[in-house]
Amino acid sequence: MVSYAYAFTIESSYAAAHKKAIEENKIIMVFLSERSSNYCNAKLLQIIQNKEITKLIEEKAVFVVVMKDQKESYPIEMLYSRVYPTLFFLDTDELPYCRALRSEIKNKEISDCLQGK
Repeated sequence: MVSYAYAFTIESSYAAAHKKAIEENKIIMVFLSERSSNYCNAKLLQIIQNKEITKLIEEKAVFVVVMKDQKESYPIEMLYSRVYPTLFFLDTDELPYCRALRSEIKNKEISDCLQGK
C-alpha cells in the first residue's frame, strides 16, 4: 500500500469540474486521454503519484479526466487534439491559463503551470 501526504479528487465530468472550479476559485486541469492507452495511463499515474504535483493540484486546481470522443461537452480546442495525452490548464472562463502540455508531459512543466510560471 502506498500512502500519499496529499490527495485530490479526480472528476470524470467536465461540467462538474468547471462548476467546482468556479465555486472554489481554482483553475481547471484537464487530462485528455485515449481509452485503453497504456501510455496515457502511465502519464496519469506519473501525475497522481508525485507528492509535489498532488499538493499543487489540491491547492490550485480541479482535475478532470476527459476521454477522446467522450459524448459530454467540453471546450472546442480539445476536440481538435491529435496528441494523447494532452494536459490543458484553463481558467474559470475556459480560457488557457498555461500552454497545453502534450505527450511527453514532464512534472516540472506541470509544476510551472500550476504556479503560474
